[in-house]
Amino acid sequence: SMEDALAQGQFIVYLQPKYRLKDRELSGAEALVRWIHPEWGFQSPGEFIPLFERNGFITQLDQYVWDRTCALLRDWDRKEYPQIPVSVNVSRADIYNADLANILLRTVHKYNLPPSRLHLEITESAYTENPGQIIDTVTHLRELGFIIEMDDFGSGYSSLNLLSKVTVDTVKLDKQFLDDTMNSEREETALTIIKYLTKMLRHLGFKVLAEGVETSEQLEMLRLADCDIVQGYFYAKPMPIGEFRTFLQEFNERDN
Repeated sequence: SMEDALAQGQFIVYLQPKYRLKDRELSGAEALVRWIHPEWGFQSPGEFIPLFERNGFITQLDQYVWDRTCALLRDWDRKEYPQIPVSVNVSRADIYNADLANILLRTVHKYNLPPSRLHLEITESAYTENPGQIIDTVTHLRELGFIIEMDDFGSGYSSLNLLSKVTVDTVKLDKQFLDDTMNSEREETALTIIKYLTKMLRHLGFKVLAEGVETSEQLEMLRLADCDIVQGYFYAKPMPIGEFRTFLQEFNERDN
């Protein structure tokens, strides 16, 4: 029923805020997709995303999310909300599409947006499959003005050698990496690992974003490690567009 679900608008874009850690101000958001089926109800992304990656439908779904996200950004601009960027997922299957750059450019131009407003999240493991092609594709996208985020860093595929070759803007620490480090019995060692990892990434010219921040202890560790940006349930869960619009409007009024 995936084709009908897309045509009928059953796939809903949710947004999760991102915050700068130095001043705890809103820095952007991540677009996430949810499936609300009229009979089956809420479908877990953990179930349907892997399925769509296997059967190829993920490319259609990703392009739908890119379009809806750009439409939202354009709507916010008309209402003179803060011009925050929003990150979207770019799946492995998208990377191998020779027309990827043109599709993304057409999407942002359709809504009169600069490419820099759309941040592209590419999972770290994708870089290990065909490093040459991925690096060339990412380099081209950055040259066009898109901001690239390496997602899921530290999830098990990390290569320090790879970091010297990729041209990304932000490295996003995987939630599991943060959880595993925090659950270490040696708290001082955990802090040292994250601190030096962050320092190394920033020295290489990357911004560092930590996802899945759920506790004040995790937040304090990331602050001590001089992390740039955080997102997670500690601040806000992913929320429907209407709820995020209210959140953004309140932020705008407070800022003015």
